[in-house]
Amino acid sequence: MNINSIKKVIFFWAALFLFSFFLFNKASAFTTITIMPGKLSTFRISVPHKVVAGRKFRIKIVALDDYGNVITDFAAKYEGLNVGVTIGNYYIEHLNIPASEFKNGIVGFNLSYKKAGKVNLTASFEGVVNSSSPIRVVPGPFHDLKIVSPAKVIAGQPFNVKVYAADQYGNPVNFMPNGDIQVYLTGDNFKIRPRVIPSGYIKNGAGEFNFISDRAGMSQLNFEVHYDGKSHVFISKNIDIEPSNFDKFLISTNIAKVPAGKPFIIKIVSVDRYNNVIGNINKTKGEVKLILISKLGIERSSVFSFKSFHKGIALVKTVFNRVGTFSIYAKPVGLTLKKIKEPSKVFKNKIPAKSLLLYK
Repeated sequence: MNINSIKKVIFFWAALFLFSFFLFNKASAFTTITIMPGKLSTFRISVPHKVVAGRKFRIKIVALDDYGNVITDFAAKYEGLNVGVTIGNYYIEHLNIPASEFKNGIVGFNLSYKKAGKVNLTASFEGVVNSSSPIRVVPGPFHDLKIVSPAKVIAGQPFNVKVYAADQYGNPVNFMPNGDIQVYLTGDNFKIRPRVIPSGYIKNGAGEFNFISDRAGMSQLNFEVHYDGKSHVFISKNIDIEPSNFDKFLISTNIAKVPAGKPFIIKIVSVDRYNNVIGNINKTKGEVKLILISKLGIERSSVFSFKSFHKGIALVKTVFNRVGTFSIYAKPVGLTLKKIKEPSKVFKNKIPAKSLLLYK
């Protein structure tokens, strides 16, 4: 190849290069285009796994399109509209989040829930509905003790009491404050057994106990729990502690010494084995035998009905003309008193006397 041919080849390639360069620069002339997120397809909801009932926790919701792109213009695009948010299963709370609150497609806010258990948070907007992962809501600290006791019990007999420990929102608490719980009944001289129970006996928010009180009357059961540096008392509803079965009579007089022929009063009180007055003894069928005995033997006896008792008490007005010291006995007719030993010499002549019940 001669020099001229070589020059032609070089010129050709140089011309082709310059032409291609010119053409490429013309093709690379450009403008900008912005690819925007598509329409709303889903919400990504971030929640904590575990929260305490009643305490605030943080929620984050992100608006996404079909391809997982964050819809950064969500606020502007849907201005004036709200995203519905619900939390809970049976106990459901609702709130509305304005679209304008979304910053670059993301909104964060605080929320609280009062009922213990597993719940989900749901966000909904124009047919798009999404739920969060489960949130475990645990009870708060101990706040209240509910006492469930019977309305009526019998003195000396065990009665069942149930207690329920809860936080301030009524959720059963798993753990009670450490220490013993003092138990007592309101009223003078009322005693309860047991008087102390360990707080650890109340488990998973519930406990069951048996108590006994020998004292009859209207009272309330008290549980004293110590926590937060203070003693807190939780009180049951009224408990009517009724006397147990009739056991004996208590007898007294209004005067220790009385002149012959002057009336005096004998007071007869029906009581149970714990000396509780049996106020409804007047409903008992039968009679009471009143016996007065001197050192010389039985001087006098009389019989009257249980209906003569008023609120468990019968008052008998009587008079004797003979001087001496007398013992007074009372017993239900048909029941056996201990055998009374009489002196070997019995005074056979009865002393004139009379008696009268003051009320029936």
